[in-house]
Amino acid sequence: MKELALPSRFGHLAKVDNLVAGWENVKLAIRPDCRDEVSLDKARVAIEAGLNDAAINYVWNLAIFDLQRKIMVYGVDYFASAINWEGKPLKTAEDLREVKDHQLISGAFALGIIPAEAHFFLEQFRELRNNFSTAHYPMGELDRLETFNFIKNCIKYVLTFDLPAPGLQIKDLVESLTLDRLESPEDITAIIESQSAKIHGPILHNLFSNFIKQDCDPNLKYNIKLIAPHLWELVSDEIKSNIAAKFASLRDIKGKDAANEALAFLKLVDGVSFIPESFKETIFKKHAQFLIDAHNGWDNFHHEPGYAKDLASLGMEVPVSAMYTYVKAITLSFVGNSYGIARAAQTYNRHMISSLSQTGIRTLFNILSSDIDVVREISHSKPSVKLQEMMELIKDKTMLPKQKETFDFITSNKSDRVRRHFDKLYWELVEK
Repeated sequence: MKELALPSRFGHLAKVDNLVAGWENVKLAIRPDCRDEVSLDKARVAIEAGLNDAAINYVWNLAIFDLQRKIMVYGVDYFASAINWEGKPLKTAEDLREVKDHQLISGAFALGIIPAEAHFFLEQFRELRNNFSTAHYPMGELDRLETFNFIKNCIKYVLTFDLPAPGLQIKDLVESLTLDRLESPEDITAIIESQSAKIHGPILHNLFSNFIKQDCDPNLKYNIKLIAPHLWELVSDEIKSNIAAKFASLRDIKGKDAANEALAFLKLVDGVSFIPESFKETIFKKHAQFLIDAHNGWDNFHHEPGYAKDLASLGMEVPVSAMYTYVKAITLSFVGNSYGIARAAQTYNRHMISSLSQTGIRTLFNILSSDIDVVREISHSKPSVKLQEMMELIKDKTMLPKQKETFDFITSNKSDRVRRHFDKLYWELVEK
């Protein structure tokens, strides 16, 4: 364990071998603004009277009060998140009195206010205080050495240290992100990353909440787009899932606009995979249908790229229930029509086709044999050539015998024969 760096004032305790005679040196080991606390005088009187159980209780209460002060300075909002607080909102020092001692210790450790060594020993002395002080009916008596050790450790791990520097305040962060557009995200993300890991989640939640607001400041929205993907990588899967789950309810609570912005945020950070499966089906189907409609619509070469990009931004974990519409969309966009293809869409289409799962491959060959819209397109010359290119993208995928037979036919024949095959198939499907 790394040696704890103690303030020089703590050295005064080395001069103490008798708590009564050396009490002034005990006080000198404590941070100056705590030395005049009434609890210390009461502890000294209790020690003189042989009431060690009362003395450790006075010192413990002072240590806990100092932890509360340090938490307030660092940022009580972060503390609430660190301990998964579910009670009334924590805003003031008075509110912290509702928090149990073990939660204060754990939260202070999570935020980096106290080190691991302090967390270990303070938990030990919390048990000692609970069982051997006047806080509860004592299990036994403490001797002078045990009392001195208890007081020394409350000073060593809490009372000798200065108040911490305030943590990065979310309000200040949002205000700074609203003022100007960042040239690059590196400086601000470095500051955020240097904070305790426990505050990354609250920051991300706050940025998400601002992002989905219809009146979100343009500078703030621009800057969130820059830093959110990096911050997303810092948080746990639990936090990612919590943010993704919010998308599901926004449509009912705040309307379609907020839900659309939430989805835009999740696409931005590559977080669509964390959306509950039932909602992912709807999202993938909707975006795939947009691409199909664009392909069949007016000026399709102009409109398809944007929809292909949106579909690709959802990620490659396609729900099985949305697979058919998804594969049909990227197939149509890739092979194009008798006039050609939407060239700007091809980078996205290639990526989606190359990333098809085994279920996706099975769906593709099913579509090639039975979907009248796709078959009709491939019955033209240019799309039949593109279909052969498409087969190159999946040549290393595992195929069932029937699928391999279709693959071999498409790749081993001239495009005109492939076109005639699909022209014949089209009329067969029409007459069914």
